Amino acid sequence: MDRRMLRQLRQTLFKDPIAVFLLLFIVMVVILSIGAPWISSHDPVKVDYAQVLLPPSSEHLLGTDNYGRDVYTRLIYGGSASLTASFMAVGLIISLSLLIGVTAGYLGGGVDQILTRLMDVLLSFPTLVLAIAIAALMGPGLTGLMIAVAAVSWPSYARIFRSYVLSVKQDGYIQAARCAGTPAWKIMLTHVLGSIAGPILVLITLDIGHVILSIASLSFLGLGIRPPQPEWGAMLNEGRAYLEEAPWLFLAPGSIIFLMVLATNYLGDTVKDALEPRTLHVPLLFKKRTGITGKLAQGLRIQREMMMELAAVVLQGGNAPKPTATEPLLVIAGVDVVVAGRTKHAMPQPILQGIDLELYPSECVGLVGESGSGKSTLALAIMGLLRLPLVQTAGDLTILGESTKDWSWEDWRMVRGKRITYITQDPMDTLNPTLTIGEQIMECLVYHKRAALTSREDMKNIVLDMLKKTELIPEVYGMYPHQLSGGMRQRAVIAMAMINVPQIIIADEPTTALDVSIQATIMELLRQLQHDSGAAMIFVSHDLRLVAQVADRIAVMYQGQLIEMNDVKSIFTEPKQAYTKQLLSSIPRLTIPKNRAL
Repeated sequence: MDRRMLRQLRQTLFKDPIAVFLLLFIVMVVILSIGAPWISSHDPVKVDYAQVLLPPSSEHLLGTDNYGRDVYTRLIYGGSASLTASFMAVGLIISLSLLIGVTAGYLGGGVDQILTRLMDVLLSFPTLVLAIAIAALMGPGLTGLMIAVAAVSWPSYARIFRSYVLSVKQDGYIQAARCAGTPAWKIMLTHVLGSIAGPILVLITLDIGHVILSIASLSFLGLGIRPPQPEWGAMLNEGRAYLEEAPWLFLAPGSIIFLMVLATNYLGDTVKDALEPRTLHVPLLFKKRTGITGKLAQGLRIQREMMMELAAVVLQGGNAPKPTATEPLLVIAGVDVVVAGRTKHAMPQPILQGIDLELYPSECVGLVGESGSGKSTLALAIMGLLRLPLVQTAGDLTILGESTKDWSWEDWRMVRGKRITYITQDPMDTLNPTLTIGEQIMECLVYHKRAALTSREDMKNIVLDMLKKTELIPEVYGMYPHQLSGGMRQRAVIAMAMINVPQIIIADEPTTALDVSIQATIMELLRQLQHDSGAAMIFVSHDLRLVAQVADRIAVMYQGQLIEMNDVKSIFTEPKQAYTKQLLSSIPRLTIPKNRAL
């Protein structure tokens, strides 16, 4: 596990006071169990019939049992046996699971088939019944307990580790190690295990509570350590006969088992949240507006929608006058975006600085720059899709004359896909593999209520008409994304983006994953759809030649700043910034040096 993961785990742990408290509780129990001979002056197995079933007191903190033995002393001595058996069983389970799971996942073929069938056979038996049978065959004692618990637990974990290995074994760094001639055993020990260290730690933490409970259950059934040696499960079994007469005999071991399982499970969830985060971070600009009731917010939303609808009608050609060059559809004014620091004292790292841009009807602005210059971040900011740690700290976005500064999540949902749309680099990031193309495009119509008063057949006709405009055959309506080629999938994404006739199109490198011939076709299609709808478009790309074919103006970005913007001819013939000149000089030219022989 690298330092980054350790730091993330430490930060997540100490932000949760409950996790810290439970961790200290586990440490305290372990210390008491290890130091039991020095902590307690009582003998855990010595019988004293003169002190049978005494209640808790200053001399006997948890009372005595039916043989006059101190319950507190037996509890901490029993913790040594229970925790030792649990930790050793977890180590045995994880070791065996890693050995078999990683081997099966990495080698594959016949080895994978044999080991997977072995796991299936063991998983087909009832877990508790199989554990009882193995423990009975092994006889009483710690060894039998550990082997019984490990034998029934490793197959499920081996399958999990196998799935992890299958997900990473085709990664580039592992393929490079193979090409370099690195032995398979070394790749499995270093490259593969190193990449799944986080999930392994999560499983270990989550499994400890389950193993403690399993060992206590077997000991409760008399399959653990032989009496009179103390062990939590055995003490629970002894105390159940005196539940009414001396409840402390049952409550003491039962409580410690409950608290240990609770603590380890909670810490396991904390580790999982730290190393495998699944929290969806809502953008900071979606904070609820203070002082506005739900009805007032809904009224403002309806009013905003009416104003945007009027602007859209004007743009698409109504009785009102056409927009002029002084009425931009999109205004970006002084937008700053930073990476928020992980701690209060960490300095935020700037990503976008003072971005100013205006987009007019029927105009195409090409956004160019090297990788990491902030192009895609700006596109996400325009769509209102920034997520932590990215935070917009300054500036304002105005869409169709409406400021987005106070927009809520619902306000953005009403606009995305209807007024402003986004075309991604990879169409498979947009398309749902479980739905047909027609269903996905129709979903856009239904959600934005463009076809609220029409039948399903009418909506299907609208979708088929859009597929025709994007030069796709009608049969694509019933096909799934995996049945289409890359170019056809990109056309389907464009159809989905244009189905509601948006006024603003954000195309984030939509042809990057396509070959040159398909690129030209897709670009021509985009330009034609934009021209027919009268929409404005921001086209993001690395390729200046490609941008020059569709753009009216070109905006050049460098290190998060928009350093130059002009019409296409001026950018190519009279660049002002040195970086723009470097971009132009990097364009390949089909010329043959004079000093080179043909």
